[in-house]
Amino acid sequence: MKVKYRTGKPEDCREIANLMDQASGGIIEFLYHDLFLDLKPVEFVAKNLLESEYPYNYNSAIVAEKDDKVVGISYSYPSSYHGLTERAKNLLPHDRLVHLDDFFSARIENSWFLDSFGVDASCRKSGIGNRLLKMTIQRAREKGFNSMSLLVFADNRKAIRLYRNNGFIIAEKVDVQRHRLIPHDEGCFLMKKDL
Repeated sequence: MKVKYRTGKPEDCREIANLMDQASGGIIEFLYHDLFLDLKPVEFVAKNLLESEYPYNYNSAIVAEKDDKVVGISYSYPSSYHGLTERAKNLLPHDRLVHLDDFFSARIENSWFLDSFGVDASCRKSGIGNRLLKMTIQRAREKGFNSMSLLVFADNRKAIRLYRNNGFIIAEKVDVQRHRLIPHDEGCFLMKKDL
């Protein structure tokens, strides 16, 4: 299987958004469902990836491409940017902001934050995830960071195993209450790795 790894491009936005949506465990759907008549949540995310400034755009993604299709993403940036923008806070209903307050305020200061990470189901167990994670760790080092962090649902055992195998440890438990669009009962873990 020939896989090419590169920085995201404008034409990747829809595929990046699809993988971000899958990786979010329902958070993207929860935040943006029923807000727009003409856009689905994933379409809204794709539009923002195309139109937004760094770090909230396609440049923050490392993509794995196979047969001209994005099959994996690692979307990361400095942890100081982890949270909701003022625009998002003004757009989203108050109850949704409150529901995810702990999630969006959890961070390891001065770390490189892995916001979204996912591999298409057809390409899992092929080494793509491991390669993307190693490339993200390298990017963090190149940007001058001494640590990396991420949030992962506590019931996502496969992802936690991948992160632990790459030197991440659990820093703290983060409360995320179950919702019909966020089908997880155990909250999240904030994980970190010293670089």
